[in-house]
Amino acid sequence: MKTEKLQANKEAIIGKIADWRSVEDRNIEYATTAISKTKNPLTRTMLQALKLEAEKRRLIQQMILDIMEKEAVNLSPDELGELSAHLNRHMETEEEAALLGKEAFEKSELAVPRYLLSYLLDDLQRHNGLLRQFDGKLKNASIPTSTTSRTFGPSRATRAA
Repeated sequence: MKTEKLQANKEAIIGKIADWRSVEDRNIEYATTAISKTKNPLTRTMLQALKLEAEKRRLIQQMILDIMEKEAVNLSPDELGELSAHLNRHMETEEEAALLGKEAFEKSELAVPRYLLSYLLDDLQRHNGLLRQFDGKLKNASIPTSTTSRTFGPSRATRAA
């Protein structure tokens, strides 16, 4: 009974993510079309940023689907440390960027550049928080499958059941 519920939940999640990917595909298609039609540099820039965000979400959604449908992600302790180091380096550079952005924001008086700086600073803060949370969850919620690896997602044995 529990296995059936797990399978049903897995299929529901996969279906929702597939639907979500379709929404992102539409966003990407819309932005691509609109970018080619607009002459306004602010509109073009915002559409390009929206398109990149949708592409990023689509990339991560595909990773989730691959984990759930194909094969679990395995990380050795060394690989986990390497990933954590990449995340920490990125968060440090984002903190540096945020300080520079705050200084620019404080000096800015024009409405549009001030809004765009605010947008970027909010995005940096949100992104940095998400990366810290992800890094912590990887370290704290990993599932040891042997003495040398950690698995995130269903194992081959689970998929075969």
